[in-house]
Amino acid sequence: MVKCDKCGVETYMPFKCNYCGGFYCEQHRLPEFHECSGAFNAPRNKVIQYGSYTTSNQPGDYATSQTIRPYWFSKKELQDLAIGIAVILIIPIVRVWSILPKIPLEITGFLITLVLAFMLHELAHKFVAQRLGMWAEFRLSMIGLLLTLLSFILLQTSIFPLMIVAPGAVVIAGLMNWKEYGKISFAGPVTNIAQALIYLIAYYFIPNESVFKNITVYGMAVNSGLALFNLIPFGLFDGMKIFRWDWRAWLGAAIISGAIFFFVWF
Repeated sequence: MVKCDKCGVETYMPFKCNYCGGFYCEQHRLPEFHECSGAFNAPRNKVIQYGSYTTSNQPGDYATSQTIRPYWFSKKELQDLAIGIAVILIIPIVRVWSILPKIPLEITGFLITLVLAFMLHELAHKFVAQRLGMWAEFRLSMIGLLLTLLSFILLQTSIFPLMIVAPGAVVIAGLMNWKEYGKISFAGPVTNIAQALIYLIAYYFIPNESVFKNITVYGMAVNSGLALFNLIPFGLFDGMKIFRWDWRAWLGAAIISGAIFFFVWF
């Protein structure tokens, strides 16, 4: 085992920082969480070509060349995505199994909104990171799986109005400054806000007696809640990275998602 250079905790799978060369635990793996002494936020020139990319810092303290395949999924990533989607589907199906034959279309629509909210959020992170020349793949998270299960249980009791859909997250490797970091983080919540707005528009065009009316409400609730949860400006959440990059972008996203969330629940 290796001790984290920040907190001293022993870990079997340490993360090596590309900027300062230190080894860190999962909590302190990112440069901003271990007070990185390397050129983390230094301006640099980057040349990206499909098939390969070269990154160089100024004034030349770090350089790397790496092969990359944009919009490509590894076998491990596809396996983790499949498990994550299965968890998202199985948990609510177990809860509503007894009424599934009575309202199959409504429940199917609800499940589709859940999967799309989760999938498009994570894929947005992945594709933006890859466009910027980073390595990015989805990985399951035990903490995320437990949060997803717990939030769904609490949602049924009306104790906690947010539906957390987070069985995993996109893991990113490569040299990033705060602007790139912010854009990658911003992509996920923006995708959920866009979906929520689409459901909001559809809500006003669908007749009240239609089953699809309820599906639009589900879509707004799930996506606005997921966006708000990820916009929390603390710790490892997207919100902290977005806020440090551009507080105006964070505020705009928080206001829009908060307004839709308020519309649905209040």
